[in-house]
Amino acid sequence: MALDVFPIVNCSHLALTRDWYRRVLSAEVDYQFPDVGEPQFLTLRIGSGQLGLGDGTVPALHGSAPLPATGHAVDICLYVADLDLVTSEAGADVAVAPLDTPWGERVAYLRDPEGTMLLVIQDPAPGPEPAPTTLAQPSPEPPPPS
Repeated sequence: MALDVFPIVNCSHLALTRDWYRRVLSAEVDYQFPDVGEPQFLTLRIGSGQLGLGDGTVPALHGSAPLPATGHAVDICLYVADLDLVTSEAGADVAVAPLDTPWGERVAYLRDPEGTMLLVIQDPAPGPEPAPTTLAQPSPEPPPPS
């Protein structure tokens, strides 16, 4: 049974893509191989999730190089605390400006340097705490006549 899953974006320019995720989404490098010099693979921590970035220009273990690819098969979806701040940081990489959807979410699309589409969703602000409810207690019944 799987314990965790995270996507890997195959990159033609890994360092450029890493720096984009750090700048736009405050990603932190969690792991890098090799640990010194230019990375061939790394994982980024974004909030409580992970994203892998790999050098897509060399053959992978399965024998073929993932790039060049055409189009994209996967969109990465993430929630952010401040959609306007993220889209401001992304600048020209905003593919679809923030908009309110009919299903009640505020969303935007970003395109990373590798062309990967990111569906970015404003994390709904917590609403006010509901007022405590008290259930009406039934009145005690009068004692039966004696």
